[in-house]
Amino acid sequence: MNIKNDSNNLNITLTNTVFLTTEISKEDKDKVCSRLYNHNVKNTDGLLRKPGFDINLCLKDGNITVGAILCDTFNYCMYIDVLWIDEKYRGYGYGKELIYQAERIAKDNGCTFSHTCTFSYQSPKFYQACGYEIFAELDNYPDNITQYFLKKTFKNE
Repeated sequence: MNIKNDSNNLNITLTNTVFLTTEISKEDKDKVCSRLYNHNVKNTDGLLRKPGFDINLCLKDGNITVGAILCDTFNYCMYIDVLWIDEKYRGYGYGKELIYQAERIAKDNGCTFSHTCTFSYQSPKFYQACGYEIFAELDNYPDNITQYFLKKTFKNE
């Protein structure tokens, strides 16, 4: 095995034609993600695709973006990837309204629950106030930082 290691750059020869490297192109990333997605769809009998659209809602003040929620849907669930509100606009219920509207769209399209993760320095209490419950914690980060994993089951209304 031939190893060349220069700080964050790594090249390891594993066989005559196979090697491991930190050099990865956008095309390489796209190919890997596409193949993983196709594998997952095949092995969930297509469930991964359902409902299979993004829920992206933007909060604007005039034409200035002051917040947003960005969600994926798959396996009949909604995953909150990003939720952000400009500090000046916090405390007015805009975050709760973004979550409520995203959940409504998800439920209308067959999703049965939502989940997300957040850090202790971000917003675990906010999500709990929106009905999310912590189901796991990862507390191995430095400076007493904890990552929380939260979920919310949608009720039939």
